[in-house]
Amino acid sequence: MAPNKTFDYVIIGAGSAGCVLANRLTENPSVTVLLIEAGGVDRNIFIHMPAAFAMAARNPALDWAYLSEPEPNCDNRQIHEHRGRVLGGSSSINGMVANRGNPLDYDGWAAEGLTDWSYAACLPYFRKLESSDKGTSHWRGGEGPQSIETCKADHPLNQAFLQAGQQAGYAYTEDQNGQQHEGIHVAQSFTKNGRRHSAARAWLYPAMARPNLTVMTHTLAEKIEFDGRRAVAVHTLHKGQPKRYEADREVILSGGAINSPQLLLLSGVGPKAHLAEHTIPLIADLPAVGQNLENHVIAAVAYDAPNGVSLAHQLNGWRKYRVGLQWLLFKTGIGTSTMCETGCFFKSSSDVAYADLQHEFYALTSLITGGTANFGSGFMFSMGLMRPESRGSVTLKSGSPLAKPALVYNFLQAPGDQQAMINGVRRTRVMAAQQAFDGLRTTELEPGGDVQSDAEILNWLRATASTEFHPSSTCRMGTGDNAVTDGQGRVHTLDGLRVIDASIMPHNVTANLNAPVLMLAEKLAEVIKAGP
Repeated sequence: MAPNKTFDYVIIGAGSAGCVLANRLTENPSVTVLLIEAGGVDRNIFIHMPAAFAMAARNPALDWAYLSEPEPNCDNRQIHEHRGRVLGGSSSINGMVANRGNPLDYDGWAAEGLTDWSYAACLPYFRKLESSDKGTSHWRGGEGPQSIETCKADHPLNQAFLQAGQQAGYAYTEDQNGQQHEGIHVAQSFTKNGRRHSAARAWLYPAMARPNLTVMTHTLAEKIEFDGRRAVAVHTLHKGQPKRYEADREVILSGGAINSPQLLLLSGVGPKAHLAEHTIPLIADLPAVGQNLENHVIAAVAYDAPNGVSLAHQLNGWRKYRVGLQWLLFKTGIGTSTMCETGCFFKSSSDVAYADLQHEFYALTSLITGGTANFGSGFMFSMGLMRPESRGSVTLKSGSPLAKPALVYNFLQAPGDQQAMINGVRRTRVMAAQQAFDGLRTTELEPGGDVQSDAEILNWLRATASTEFHPSSTCRMGTGDNAVTDGQGRVHTLDGLRVIDASIMPHNVTANLNAPVLMLAEKLAEVIKAGP
């Protein structure tokens, strides 16, 4: 074991939340911070080229490459879950879609007793984190670290999507992150001047020169050490060598909704019986650690198109090299696109209080999951269920920190989730049938014209549904046995230990999760700096 090194704060995980925290806490020059990241630096070119995000996500050097256990309601298929293992975490490999969610999501948190998490309480931090190309307003920020740009959406298929949505009766919103969330919209992205703008680029790199910040890459956190009920140190494996780092004030866990509960369990914090199965000494019996896992289940409703219509024909064969060269030399062209430049938040039925489904529209087709990135002709509506009732779990397969945890989503377990997705397929078909797509669509590829009844659609969903890569709630904030952390991310019954990442969200939100995680990190960084 290497000699001890002591810091005020030890942050585990240099993902979205960890990068924000490292920056904000070291704004005080008298505070020392160690940021630990299991992956390496973000030099890979596919990270920075927006159109190459699918290749970045499937790169084993950048991805934790999780695979679920057989999903009992999805034909016992195992589903890939990409999570960033690199500076910037998943913000370095995700699809860069910038959505906050619906204000009612956060007001729902407040209604469950987390009064500091109403939308009114969160809005100042959404504004603080961003520099939106829409400028400063009551809703938007113009001076924050994170660049958010409005996509061009000038491809004919994107324009058709915007028109078809309105022809189908959906409102058009100028800013889904502003006053009106629901409706058809042009997507916004975490990009800047033709490049991905990850949390590492927005928060971490500007703070790297500070002498009070130490960043350790290729450093796997193995367990948190406790003195009684207080977290005092982190045991790590750095390039094969064990090292121990002490935290005078706090250990902050920012590993995400899979890694954070795993590390708590490895450290003796979790359900007593489960820890006993792996002969892990009990520190705190917290039954909810790793439970309540929520994620957005998705399915792709896809259509073929006449030759030359789809964006894919510009990305396959020799043309992809032209796209890459144009991006490399000039940061222009298709290489700057996130591929998802339009979208929609809409209701699965008139019975839901507010939009519970999302379309991410692509002017091409692609495999939703699997180990190989591909682009095909046509276009697709990647349809996600935003507030699922189904719950999964993260548990240990082994007491070894080198072993991946057992991950089960239980997608489509709840009958309400099944019906919402079935309704969503039907409503998507109505949108695709609108006049705006005339001449741009040919046959329905998925689910296919022969899939019509509820039972047939459900069988198709079970065979094809996948993850939108938005896991949350495994260390959820709240009170009682169904919560792990309080409203400030502090782990119940313990001292000096906090969790700040998507795992503490009490419920998932109607959005991609990067912006909400950046917000909660900004908010809790301010809480930490203010002191007890």
